[in-house]
Amino acid sequence: MKRFTFITLALILLVFSSCAPKTDSPTPSDSAPAAAPEATATQTPEPAAATSNVLSTHYMDAAAALAADDLEKAKVSLTALANESTGEMKTLAQAAANTGDIAATRDAFKALSKVATTMELPPDYAVAFCPMYKGGSKWVQKKDKLANPYYGKTMLTCGSFVN
Repeated sequence: MKRFTFITLALILLVFSSCAPKTDSPTPSDSAPAAAPEATATQTPEPAAATSNVLSTHYMDAAAALAADDLEKAKVSLTALANESTGEMKTLAQAAANTGDIAATRDAFKALSKVATTMELPPDYAVAFCPMYKGGSKWVQKKDKLANPYYGKTMLTCGSFVN
């Protein structure tokens, strides 16, 4: 019984430590979440045309808003993305914009991100991956400080860049 308890405890610690904030971060975690998403949103390039295969910055703005736990800003960005997109991207962006709460928006954003991560990315953007959100989830963001849209401020730095 002691062996089982020890193994279970070790597994729980492993899962939670995989998304622990990095200790080499120069700023405290209390002030970093508020500043990072705003900086990302203001430094994005112009939105791509609807017919382009380059991912629109409205997607990245929505990701930054979700990372900041700002549902209204996320919905505005997702609506703008839906308005400029076609096909599956339009359908998924509109579905995410029409959700009722931030948890549902994050679920819909995961489906949208499956399409977004296959598109051509603007310069200085990369695909990030969170192993803990619903079996693992990818998203696109600026290559600087990680800002997880699936957990927001709760676990802002959970994940890593995969390309």
